[in-house]
Amino acid sequence: MAHARSILIPTYYLISCYILFLAAYATPRAAALSFDYDFTVPRDRKQLKFINASYAGRDRIILTDDSSNLTGRVVHRKPVRLWDDRTGRRASFTTSFRFAIVQDSDRTDNLSRGDGMAFFLGPFPATTPPPGSDGGLLGLFSNPNSTGTADSRRPPHTLAVEFDTRWNHGWDPSNGDGASGGDHIGVDVNGIRSNRTRSLPPFSLHGIMLASVTYDGESKVMKVALRKTELASESSTTYEFNATMDLRDNAGLVQDAAVGFSAATGVLCESHQLLAWSFHSTDPSHTETKMWVIFLAVSAVLLAGLLAALLALLYTKFMKRPRRCLDGNCLQVARKFSYSELVAATDNFSQDRKIGKGSFGDVYRGLLLVPDLREVAVKEMRHPTLKQNRKNYVHEIETICQLRHKNLLRLIGWCDDGGRLVLVYELEPNGSVSDHLHDGGASGRILTWPQRYNILLGIAAAIDYLHNGAYDSTKRYVLHRDIKPSNVMLGEGFEAKLGDFGLVRQVIRHGGGGTPRTTVIGSTDYMDPKYIELGTLSSASDIYSFGLVLLEVATGVRPSVPGTAAHRNTLIAAVTESHSRKAILEMVDERLRGELNQWWWQMERVMITGLTCVETARDDRPSIKDVIDLLSKHEQSPASSHYLKDTSMRHKD
Repeated sequence: MAHARSILIPTYYLISCYILFLAAYATPRAAALSFDYDFTVPRDRKQLKFINASYAGRDRIILTDDSSNLTGRVVHRKPVRLWDDRTGRRASFTTSFRFAIVQDSDRTDNLSRGDGMAFFLGPFPATTPPPGSDGGLLGLFSNPNSTGTADSRRPPHTLAVEFDTRWNHGWDPSNGDGASGGDHIGVDVNGIRSNRTRSLPPFSLHGIMLASVTYDGESKVMKVALRKTELASESSTTYEFNATMDLRDNAGLVQDAAVGFSAATGVLCESHQLLAWSFHSTDPSHTETKMWVIFLAVSAVLLAGLLAALLALLYTKFMKRPRRCLDGNCLQVARKFSYSELVAATDNFSQDRKIGKGSFGDVYRGLLLVPDLREVAVKEMRHPTLKQNRKNYVHEIETICQLRHKNLLRLIGWCDDGGRLVLVYELEPNGSVSDHLHDGGASGRILTWPQRYNILLGIAAAIDYLHNGAYDSTKRYVLHRDIKPSNVMLGEGFEAKLGDFGLVRQVIRHGGGGTPRTTVIGSTDYMDPKYIELGTLSSASDIYSFGLVLLEVATGVRPSVPGTAAHRNTLIAAVTESHSRKAILEMVDERLRGELNQWWWQMERVMITGLTCVETARDDRPSIKDVIDLLSKHEQSPASSHYLKDTSMRHKD
């Protein structure tokens, strides 16, 4: 009891100090605003205020229906602080949103629709759009002749980024084609005459689109970007431009502003819809006052006593548990995403976006809006509530965050909202090695032998890094445990990127060189037989898997272990049989026959090196450095001449 009392007394004292301080110093104010909304989720709509014609649809926010002479606004119920009156600091913010502009299917030409929508910052609390602001005024301003000059005698001051579908004579910039459409993006400061615009091809602002607006409070630069969802491919076009302005001095915006969207129709009409919205800002408020210094000093003294009393209890209670952080130092290089961001990026994990399967989950193609428009691979873990799956998920994050190599796939971020487990990796444009070997790849193009050879060298370099370079190699190393063509992605220049680290394991080096017995898991067709037999792993287990990759890349044939694991791998058996007849080159991929005369010696070396890697006894397998030495030679050498005896097919074809 005395021990418990010694802990509680400083705790109560500290809490009391906090309460007194807050009562004396803290006052209600707007600060940083941060949220990620997916409007398919009903609770996300409750944070919004609907004005005029806007309302909540089944899975989206409707700003205006496809009807004439409407104005509608949607704003967040809380203000955002744009600058601080004591320090003069400006906030930075970034917002991204998925929106749609659609019209009646009977009206599909660019001249029969209008007028557009806008993201805006304005006075708080937000009011109804001014009278006469329908049509081309987008529900923002009533006077088309207003200028962008900050003038306290002419409120309200509003900054808007407009997505305008109709050219309006008198205030919209002419692009030489005003009569034929006029789709454009613009930045409006206190008036509908845009300070900065970007013209778009006719009918660009139609269907589902992705947009982002980023403002840097230090440089005072605003970046606007737009991309259409259905164009989320390598050939799609991103429209973007920058504008420079001071939110206080140039735009005259209030300190605590409303943030939201406005839309309008005129005689011509269309429906304006909001599907998802995220917003994140910094807090410009100054905190380094004398009161804060005093408070923190007192708190530090009290906390020191409290921590000293709790140290022994915390140590004995928690230190024996395995470290499983999801937001500590190990993740400083990766970003935490909200689930709604990833839902928007993958079109609600649509089957059309599914591009593969990993060891523990399905992989989808996604498009991120923030911090920039980029395509990513989003891996959602299956059965996230299972303890072992969560352990593997955390382990994959902790491990990959510590690894840096040009031939390893880079982790961009992660998400564990609501019990879901998701990883976000960079998406390489040319798919996996397996795609090209067996499915023709995204373009249907066959990998040439030089491409295959360079890919194999890249995989070997990644394995060498894991075995010898990731840590102090005299003490520990990393086993991948699932090396296979479907886990090797191809970059823009067809460079190899080894991925899928769900099974990766750190190993302490000792006399035996292997791991304690563990549950056998992985891809059986590429698995070390000794691992299946004994349940133990070593670096030779990765070498065995890589040996099968060497054989598969050279032959174009998938390995297979039919029946029970005791059976011989069919690919190994076939290559071994050909080699025994001194006819190993007959196993070369039929699609490479035209390159055989030039590269026969390299093809032969790859397959013979593969056979040495898949020796049954682990001690007979080479190290990864030996494998690299063999593969890197550009001509026959005494080291490999023992294996290069087959001459029967060197000049075939």
